[in-house]
Amino acid sequence: MFEARAQIGSISKRFISKTLILVVFLCLWGSGAIAGESPLAVVQSGTDQILMILNQYPQDTPARREQIQRVIDGYFDFEAIARLAIGPRWKSLPPEKQQEFTLEFKKLLFNTYIGDIQTYSKEEITYNKRSIYPGYVVVEEVIRDKRGPVTLGYYLHLKDGNWKVYDVAVEGMSLVSNYRNQFDSILAQGSFDDLFITLRQKIAQVCGVNRC
Repeated sequence: MFEARAQIGSISKRFISKTLILVVFLCLWGSGAIAGESPLAVVQSGTDQILMILNQYPQDTPARREQIQRVIDGYFDFEAIARLAIGPRWKSLPPEKQQEFTLEFKKLLFNTYIGDIQTYSKEEITYNKRSIYPGYVVVEEVIRDKRGPVTLGYYLHLKDGNWKVYDVAVEGMSLVSNYRNQFDSILAQGSFDDLFITLRQKIAQVCGVNRC
């Protein structure tokens, strides 16, 4: 059980370094989004928002964290992200526990990566969109900067007339799948209570480093 607990959040070093770039985009898209706007247009317009906010808040300040948090709360489908990360076991959770897990998981994701957002630098970005099936698309982004090219995949679905992100991938590595593997390992040896304890321990650990 303790070995499984230690795994949560232990994404490979390479995945984390790429995700630090990704999270800038995750956190800042929404402020430029318009209801009914195409997913590709949302991603493209987000680039200007990113640069504007990074220029306004060049350091990791409480004001920037608050602004980022406010944006992502209205733009990402965190319930879907949490549900997919848990998998079939999600249905066994009562609604209040589903909501509690969603909030804790969102807190973990946000605070895990926020500390390094200021490392982002942008030189060139190209876009490509492909449909998965009706109501679901992937917007692919290739970012070229001083660290070299990085391919990002944003998985969006249509919800209440707006495109919402339900998964992201960095060079083919899915964030949801990564956490799904970790959660499966914990739940195979313990209960949901153990998973909640692990989440909160990890959040406390991350906050000790990134000053939540």
